[in-house]
Parts: sequence; structure tokens; C-alpha cells
Amino acid sequence: MSRGRLGLGLVAAAALVLVAAGADRAAPAPDVTVSAATMLTLALQAPRLIDYEGTKVVTVPRQGRTETITAVESHKRPDMVRLEYVSPPDVAGRLIVDDGHASWHYEPSHNVVFEGPTMDAGLFNGGMAQLRRNYRVTALGTDDVIGRPAYLMLLEPNAPGVSRELWIDQATGTVLRTEERDASRGVVLTTYFSRISFSLNLPAAYFQFQAPAGARVVPMFTLSGASPSSDALSRQAGVTALVPPVLPDGYVFTGAAVSRFGTLTSVYLRYSDGENLFSLFEAPAGSIGPTSGRTIQVGAASGRLVDLGYLRVLTWEQGGLRLTAVGTMTADALTAIASHLVGDPEPALVQSVAQAAAVDPATVTELRGEGLTFPEIARAVMLSRAVGTDVPTAVRYLAGGIPGTVLAGQLDMTQAVWKQRVADALDRASSVGPHLTAPNP
Repeated sequence: MSRGRLGLGLVAAAALVLVAAGADRAAPAPDVTVSAATMLTLALQAPRLIDYEGTKVVTVPRQGRTETITAVESHKRPDMVRLEYVSPPDVAGRLIVDDGHASWHYEPSHNVVFEGPTMDAGLFNGGMAQLRRNYRVTALGTDDVIGRPAYLMLLEPNAPGVSRELWIDQATGTVLRTEERDASRGVVLTTYFSRISFSLNLPAAYFQFQAPAGARVVPMFTLSGASPSSDALSRQAGVTALVPPVLPDGYVFTGAAVSRFGTLTSVYLRYSDGENLFSLFEAPAGSIGPTSGRTIQVGAASGRLVDLGYLRVLTWEQGGLRLTAVGTMTADALTAIASHLVGDPEPALVQSVAQAAAVDPATVTELRGEGLTFPEIARAVMLSRAVGTDVPTAVRYLAGGIPGTVLAGQLDMTQAVWKQRVADALDRASSVGPHLTAPNP
């Protein structure tokens, strides 16, 4: 079970405070027999192969103290999950059930159930190629977690962001422990199993939710999958939808939806770099979003930033919309994304990028409708010209959908020539705006 589901995914995590810690540990013993790629493959395959039940602890240092959440987590392959919160008292009794098709979140303090689509938020939400493209993956050796031999692996983002150490069970591939760090604050989140049992053959009925007596059920259903085109989203939702013009390098579009939360219709956009997530929620002004947090300037607008440990939530209003940006990136990067939503009108950017990249504006508009940011469009166009392929193939390569070795072979190009042409193309694309302001360290 991933940190994403334990935090209720990005939708519910925007309203809940997650918590994390870490204990001192001895230096791991080196193990040169297992590569980082093997460790990563084990962790990626484990949820599809293994059933388990255990007690998971999540801790976070906050304002000089450590906050902790404990939950009993059950997983049935490939994608069924049940979480029963045990402590602290203000979350005890909370229940989350996800059967792989739909999910239910019961809040005992209000006797209310939120019912919606599956959360689908695994620890690795991208494939191997995207992870390897956006992260440096290092095998650190072996260690021991709750008496079980584990491989220790480090994921470091190529762009500024959260790094992650993973303790991967040698026998099953299940991630037994994670520690997340950012450059400025050190460890910001730790999750670990204090006990775990495998090979239980859990019954499917255990993952069928039964609402408690008298509970009010609030639907959170996706009305339809959607194109990430701002025009298409606006028509479906009845609001003027905005699409991020720029994101940190490595993030690609993974999904859009027009959703209903009770009687409220809203837009939801989701992006990933293979491990970390960014989501944008858009609804009519005054409707949803946290009102706590510190005040922060977003362009000419005033917003609120809530720091939930590894997860940050930024909310502001503009043009009749309330926007909520949620991500595991730094606060500076999150604010930079928001400032481009405030300050960069879409039609003007289409024209300027088309001119700078010497491409038809209709091509830029079409690629925006597929979820690409403007820097991604510039890179895809420049790369397609440099290596002699079409733009869709360049897009697949840049998103991690096709390895460079494979594409170079298809183009009858040596690796040395391929790497040089890719580097030259990306260098030329770097002069085509817009770009995020570099986050502070």
C-alpha cells in the first residue's frame, strides 16, 4: 500500500494533515549482487503478486515535535486495499476501502462516507522508463526491517524535489519502509510497517464496503474522462478551465476528468514524473479548498499554502475560479506553476511558442490538447527535427514511453550520434519559453 492511498490520494490529502519520523539505524551492509534496476523491478511488480496485512506507521516532524498516524493496512492483489486508522484519537475509526474500481472513505467524526472512483495511487505511478529518466536510482545495499532482510535503494530526482530511500523486502518486493527528504528540511516523511504478514489469501468480500448505520453518503464521481484541452474541459464543466502552461521537467500528463462532488462540478488534472504527483482542481469561486495555511502571493492574487509534510496544497481564486494545486514538489515550484496560470494567457503563449519553434500554431494547439506543457512541445518539435522522426514519436520518447536505445536503432543511428542530437535539440528548446523560475534550494 502506497503513501498515496494512506493519505487518501491527492484529493482527500488536501484536507488532511499527514504525519512522519525516523529512527536511527546502522549503516547498511553493502550488497553488490543486486542492481538498482532489480530492486526497482521487485517493488514495481509486488502489488500485482502479493497479498499482505500489517500495521503501518506514518510520522512527520512538525514545529519541533513528531506527529504519528497508525493504520492497519490490507492489500489483495492486484489493486484491492483496506485501511483502518487506529491512532491518534482524532482519526481513529476512519476507514478507507478500495476494490480497484471504486473507493469509499468513512469519516466517523461526521458519520459520512465519501464514495468515488478508485484512487489508483501506487507508490510508483509511472513505469520503469519514466522513473529511470527522471530519477537517479542507486542501490545502497541491504538492511533489516522488522526482522526481514531488505534491499535499500535511493531515488533522487534530476529536478529539484523530494528524494526517497526505500527498504524493499527481499522475499516479496513489498516496500517495508520509506524516508522522504527535501534539501532544505531533511526528513519530511517516514512510513514503515511495524508488523506485516504475507500469503494470507484475503477474501474479496473483505474489500466490499458496508456503510455504517445512519451514515450519509456523499458521491465524488467522475462524470467522464476528459481531454486536457482547456476548451473541451470548459464545455464539459461549465467553467473556464485552465491548463498548466509549464511544469517542472519530467512531469507528464496522466489524466483529466470532469468530476462531481455532491452537487459541485469541477475539473481535475493530474501529472506525474513517474514517482511524484501534481494535481490541479478547478471549481467555481467560493466553493472548495482549504482556508487554513499561510498567506502567499500568486501573481496579483492572494492564496494560501498548506504544508502537509511531503505534500503541499496551494489555493487561490482568479477569474471566477477557485484553484487548488496539490503536489510533492517544493513550495517555490508549486507557486511558480500557479503564477503562470495567473499571468500567461493561453492564446498568446500558443502564438509565441509556435513562432519561436517555427511550427504551425495548430500543431501547438493540438499538442496542448494532449496535455503537453509548452516546454514539452518545444522539446518534442526540436527533437523530431534533430533525429528525423515525427512529433508523436518524439513525444513518446520524452515521456519515457520508448527507450532511446530502441529509437536510435529504429532510426539507424549510433548511440553517440543519438545522444549528441538529443542534447543539441534540448539545448535549442531551452530558449523557447515559458519556463519555471528555478526554485530556491
